[in-house]
Amino acid sequence: MMNRKRLSVLLGATAITAALAQPVGAQSIDELKQQLASLAKRIEELEAKQAAADKVETKRPKISKEEPAFGLATDDGLFEVNLRGRIMADAGWVTDGDDSMNVKATEMRAARIGVEGKAWKDVKYVIEAEFAGNEVSLADAIIEYKTSTGTWKFGHYKPPVSLEEMTSSRHVTFMERASFTDAFGLGRNIGIGYKNGGDTWTLNLGAFRGKNDAGFEDEGYLFAGRATYGQEFEDGKWLLGASARVQDAGDGAYRYRQRTHSHLAGRLVDTGTITGDDTLFVLEGAMQYGAFHVASEWANLTAKDAAVGGGNATLWGGYVEAGWFITGETKTLNLAKGAWDRPKVNNPVHKGGMGAWQIAARFDRIDLTGDGVYGGEQDTYLLGVNWYLNRHTRFTANYAHMTIDKAFNVTANGADGENDADALTLRFQIDW
Repeated sequence: MMNRKRLSVLLGATAITAALAQPVGAQSIDELKQQLASLAKRIEELEAKQAAADKVETKRPKISKEEPAFGLATDDGLFEVNLRGRIMADAGWVTDGDDSMNVKATEMRAARIGVEGKAWKDVKYVIEAEFAGNEVSLADAIIEYKTSTGTWKFGHYKPPVSLEEMTSSRHVTFMERASFTDAFGLGRNIGIGYKNGGDTWTLNLGAFRGKNDAGFEDEGYLFAGRATYGQEFEDGKWLLGASARVQDAGDGAYRYRQRTHSHLAGRLVDTGTITGDDTLFVLEGAMQYGAFHVASEWANLTAKDAAVGGGNATLWGGYVEAGWFITGETKTLNLAKGAWDRPKVNNPVHKGGMGAWQIAARFDRIDLTGDGVYGGEQDTYLLGVNWYLNRHTRFTANYAHMTIDKAFNVTANGADGENDADALTLRFQIDW
């Protein structure tokens, strides 16, 4: 496209050439002045049109200094689109004391690609496809509409329950989330939600009806809500939160089970299908102080009519963890999101540094026994090392020792319902 300077020069040269081509006597000085004034006005009009066009012209694709992905946006802020994705490649070695498992395997734990952006400024969207397991499935598919009193959310996403579940898998401390998040089924559903918050607090509510691949005529319902509050202090932050979920399976039913600390391994605690209706409550707390962090959650689930004699059965789970960046970074606690976020790496490898190194430990317990239900108790003692080459690239190594008791529903544990397991897992991940 011809710029304004070149356009002005060309029009001016054209007018002067036309004037000189005529006999000198045919024009007076006044006529030449009139023509030049007319030409100047025309140039101003063309420049105004060009300036208006420049305001809505789409920017060229670019990579920001903070995110390693292409983005497109308009200067007026009405439209935006950004590429997003993640790759998590795992390897695992898992054995148990009863010789029912001897895992030596690899997998793509996550392989996602998607886009996020804005449409007419107040409407945001996210859509992401998952390719892990040689199958294509839907991860997040969300539309958000921002109003003066909060944001409305529609689509396929996670109900607002638990600090660990609301934190992206890219930013959790260990390779797998706490046992209760998987055992109690904290996965994505299709629904509508409302969220509000400020610099120190969040409120999220949602109503859902079934998973994307449920396939039932009656998919039941799920209601969930979560609230958090925190504050900053010198060189640190703290956060407290609580969440609740009430769900009915409709034509389906619920079972509660959990793997040893590897997605490649089998499950040694399992209640079997016991109810179609449950209620879950979660309490959470977290603190970051300098390079050190601690976090803990406790979850209590009531399974309706699951106990012997027809009463309700109570199951529970929880964890406590601590971590320390030996290179001085901090585990970012985002109070406005009510979740952990990515750390800032002081000396990334691509700049000649050693990256960020973090060590962490966790005690995790899931108790699927009670009131005549014998799904088992699993205690996990977990150690981990995280090496962040940069903000978006991470290598993780975890070692976990599990002890299992009262797990009579799983034949791999033998008649006594007892077992133990050890897992060494490795992951290399990158996200954008």
